[in-house]
Amino acid sequence: MTDPGTAPPAERQQAEGRAGLGVHSPISHRLHPTAQKILAAALKILTEQGYQSMTLQAISAEAHVNKAGVWYYFGGKQQLVSALLEEIVISQSRVFGRTLPDDATLEERIDLLVGSAGPVEERVKRFSAFYALLPEASRDPALHEHLKTIYQAWYDWARDVFAPVLAAPGADGGRAAALGQFASVLLDGLFLQMVIAAPGFDLEAALANARSALLHLAGETA
Repeated sequence: MTDPGTAPPAERQQAEGRAGLGVHSPISHRLHPTAQKILAAALKILTEQGYQSMTLQAISAEAHVNKAGVWYYFGGKQQLVSALLEEIVISQSRVFGRTLPDDATLEERIDLLVGSAGPVEERVKRFSAFYALLPEASRDPALHEHLKTIYQAWYDWARDVFAPVLAAPGADGGRAAALGQFASVLLDGLFLQMVIAAPGFDLEAALANARSALLHLAGETA
């Protein structure tokens, strides 16, 4: 058996099963600078040219590393796609994992999740690459499992955002979990509408309606 301390990064990350930002991940969130270059190159190709163009040869050329480097740091394209999913959904969201003071109001907690039009538009631009990965992630069993793990991490974080104002002392947190999951699903739908650029879609109105819906549901569950 290979010693995890001396194995290539891809094998070592799998052996350690590191957790990053609450996501149990086969990819270390403390990537070597070369691995970061590879990931950035893959994201650039994915965003500008699409998934079909994101070959290992194209990635290695864009990152100015040889193809063996991609295998060394990620163990192949599947692991690289796993890392991209996390990079887009977790690291680049710039929202996930943020906490608020214990005395923050329900409105402030909803604002953290929903955001405003400007930041949301920037998040959606980054998320367009995520939607390009979805078909591949849905077809591949291992990627599908990892995708479910990432979504569960979002649900858990959203639950923790709501818990201080919804969970009664001694309660199991079910109300906060239900509202957090609904908020995550609601925002996912809004992001997808923006990526599609549906005619007549009004982002400001959609965000206002999302806030109203969450406030109403929170009032019913309180």
